[in-house]
Amino acid sequence: MKKNRKKSSKRAKFGRRLFVFGFISVILVASAAYYVFTQPNYVKVVFKVSSPHDDARTFITNIGDEGYGDEDGDWAMLQLAPSYSFGVRFVNVSVPHGARIKNAYVELYSIGTPGHDHPNCRIYCDASDDAVNFSVMGVLDRCGRNYTENFTRWNETVPYGNWVRTPSIAAQIQEIVDRENWTSGNAIAVLFVSECLRGYSATFQNYENGYPARLHIVFENEQK
Repeated sequence: MKKNRKKSSKRAKFGRRLFVFGFISVILVASAAYYVFTQPNYVKVVFKVSSPHDDARTFITNIGDEGYGDEDGDWAMLQLAPSYSFGVRFVNVSVPHGARIKNAYVELYSIGTPGHDHPNCRIYCDASDDAVNFSVMGVLDRCGRNYTENFTRWNETVPYGNWVRTPSIAAQIQEIVDRENWTSGNAIAVLFVSECLRGYSATFQNYENGYPARLHIVFENEQK
């Protein structure tokens, strides 16, 4: 009987040690995962449209026609529709040259109504070192803009009467800050180019109405 009790006691002690060892191991693994997840550090910066010339819509008079018109500061909204595209420009974008972009997106205040709440567009950036405003150049390539090679399709129903977030445009922003002559503090223009499909449209507030678009960028902080 005594031998059995000793064996049971030894087994219990061994079991407790295994439990403690396993618990400590789980904590160490979890800590390592947390450390990996939070390293390296990232910096988040937010920029707002700050001028009536920094958001505008451009329209083509007929789909496929070369004619276009630019409404810069004279229109009460930013609109996507078969004939309408728009752009928003952000100045003093303080992202270092060659910074590694983790995420980026634009926030817009949606004022569409049912049936006018579905953007169907491609989101580009103006492929330039320091994008000019929309009083100088319209939104579309036929206006003289150069599009980034990277683009994001935005094709989903958005709520109205709310701020909405675009899909990630990190690849486009990366393309800009990797340009040879990009300098922190330059301007970036984000271009919402309609896919020209009938039945799709969306409308957003603009700077003049007190709802300036916002650009969010998260990039890696390389400082040690």
